Parts: sequence; structure tokens; C-alpha cells
Amino acid sequence: LTPAGEYFIPKAQEMLYNETQLYKAMAQYSSGENGQLVIGVTPFRSLYLMPEVVRKVKARFPGVQVVLHEAGSAQLRKEATEGRFDFAILNLPLDEGLLDIQPLEPDTLVLAVPAEMAHLLSGKDADDCLDFGDASALPFVVLGKNQELRQLFDRMCATAGFHPNIAAEVVGVTTAWAMAHAGVGAALLPLQFVRSRHFDENLKLFTLNDNVYSRQPAIVMRRGQYVSDYARYAIELL
Repeated sequence: LTPAGEYFIPKAQEMLYNETQLYKAMAQYSSGENGQLVIGVTPFRSLYLMPEVVRKVKARFPGVQVVLHEAGSAQLRKEATEGRFDFAILNLPLDEGLLDIQPLEPDTLVLAVPAEMAHLLSGKDADDCLDFGDASALPFVVLGKNQELRQLFDRMCATAGFHPNIAAEVVGVTTAWAMAHAGVGAALLPLQFVRSRHFDENLKLFTLNDNVYSRQPAIVMRRGQYVSDYARYAIELL
């Protein structure tokens, strides 16, 4: 960009953002309960968190169209700061300069272990607390290296002092769960997600002794953004 272009682009983006907010506000005045609720959310969180929220929003505001914009965390962070959503659900920490942040219930991470591999945990039984080093003999199913949960997994292995046996690397939490359920290897998963799945005795769940192994999700939106009645209701439900 020329110097003029560098000046023009952010000013134009701000004008377009303000125009969008104005239209959102006026649409509610003109159409009552009609409108569009756009929520930014990762696919795995959408799977276990959003169906009941969407059902209740639709029951209370039947004229509202709900759009779940499912994407990775990095893209959601960028678009949330641009005001692309009514709100997004993202993990802390976040840059609070442009965002309003409302924390949700923390994600507790558990180790989901195929039942036939539980003997590799040195006598530990399901629902026991583990030191992560106790799992060093297990094969693991992990996410891609650019994903938050994989980065946390790598730090946990380094802290516990072992190099993991990676049986499979996958893109999403849902696939990691399915691989663990099929007996490919153990997977580090959010407990809230695991509780929402229907599964049998194929998996045993183990909590981890150090409570640092959790993630803090939050509802985020661009500071000063217009909040419709139906967006406010969805936030209350969450």
C-alpha cells in the first residue's frame, strides 16, 4: 500500500464496521424478533455446546436465523476483533484491548484411554488421578502441531520428561475421540466434550493431578459492539 492506502484502509474498515452495527440495531427495531445471530465457535465446541443453545434461542425467537461460523481459534480471534460475529467462544488469554470478555466454565482436560491399554498405566484405575508421566508407555492420538491442545500436550510431555509415542495425528478433537474409542491410542480431551458423547466401556477416563491442565473459554465480542436481545439471551444460556 502507498502511505495514503495505509491511512485509508483502517479508516474504511472502521466505517464499514460502524455501518454494520447500525444496520443490526435498526433491524431489530423494524422487525421485532427477526434477525440473524452469528456465533464464532470451533467445530468441537459447536458439537457439544451449541445444539441446546440454538434450540432454546429458536424457541424464544423463532424469526431469528442462527449462523454458526465454525473455524479454528486463530481465525476466530482475528474475526472477533473485526466485529464479524455477535460473539465468539475462544480460549483465554486474549488481547483485551479491543474485546469484551466474559469467562465461561473452564475446560477440564482428561486422558481418554482405550480399555485394552489401561494395563500400561501401572495399576491405575478409571477415575484415578494421574501424574502425566504415568502415561508415558501409552501410544497417543494427537492434534496437529499448530493447534492449542497439541501445544499443551507437547508441554506436558516435556514437563513429565518423556518423548511420546505418537500413533496418529488428526485435525480435530472429534476425530481424536473417535480414534481413542477405536483403540488406536490415548487422547487428551476436554471433559465437557467427552461427557456429551455416547460411548461404552471402550474408553477409561483419567483426570490429571496438576490442575494447570485446563483451558479457560470465554465469550468475546468487539468492545462497544451492538448486542441484540437474542444475542444477549444466547449469552445468558451459555
